[in-house]
Amino acid sequence: MNEFGDERKRKLETLLEPAAEETLARIALETEPIVLGITFWNCFRPWRVPERRICDNFFYMTVSGEEQVEVAGERRIFRRGDAMIVPEFVPHAFGLADGCDASSHFIAHALADNVAGENPFGCFATPFLHPAHTDAVLERLTRIVALRNHSPEAAQRLMRHLFLELMEEEAAAGRFRFAERRRSDERITRALAYIRENFSGNIGVADIAAAVHLGEVQLRKLFRREMGMGPAAYLQRARLIHAARLLARYDLPLGEVARRSGFSGECYFATLFRSVFARTPGQYRRYIRGR
Repeated sequence: MNEFGDERKRKLETLLEPAAEETLARIALETEPIVLGITFWNCFRPWRVPERRICDNFFYMTVSGEEQVEVAGERRIFRRGDAMIVPEFVPHAFGLADGCDASSHFIAHALADNVAGENPFGCFATPFLHPAHTDAVLERLTRIVALRNHSPEAAQRLMRHLFLELMEEEAAAGRFRFAERRRSDERITRALAYIRENFSGNIGVADIAAAVHLGEVQLRKLFRREMGMGPAAYLQRARLIHAARLLARYDLPLGEVARRSGFSGECYFATLFRSVFARTPGQYRRYIRGR
């Protein structure tokens, strides 16, 4: 009993499992997604996006109609409130479901802040989710897209907060978890640090292998075991993500973007960028900034 009456402070210390507590803390303190764009679409038959792999993380949420989506070979029928978060380079496709003539949905693209660290968009137990408060999420997405007409930066910031809330919701339910912090082979940890510090320079697999005192064949074997891709693919990923960041934030000439991202020439950079992002660097910049 105190001057205000009978009130008792509760710490809720047993509400969350220890693993969920740690994950939520890491989401709040360490996760800084970079939102590249958020758009709303009305689609009519015949509309279908064939299977593709893109170099950013892809968010998709159905508003109306029925849509057939596929991620890494798993198919689902989406209706209002169904969503998916597809990590970079994971194959996916989407379009109108059979018997549906029109639909609408939101789409957002994002990058992980640390190109050499774990991608938080790949930490969901499944790419498919249905937010607990569907109508509230759809209302927020509507406001974000509307705000983008006035201030793309403000819209991107609000979308970043929404991404974090979706991660938190899934983490609290045990459906989002970071991998173990330590890798089984410290040489790969050192290789990642070398890539992070030098990807903008003229380096290749031989340089990475020499930096960690490995032969190229051994590096490729260990790297693929630890990272799920080869060192050359990872280096290219780091460079492309850095280039996408520069395009999103600055009005640099494309040749300068290529140079700062570690590409030897603007033509090669533009060709590779388009093959991954399905847009030229110039088109990508205009898309992100809503121009």
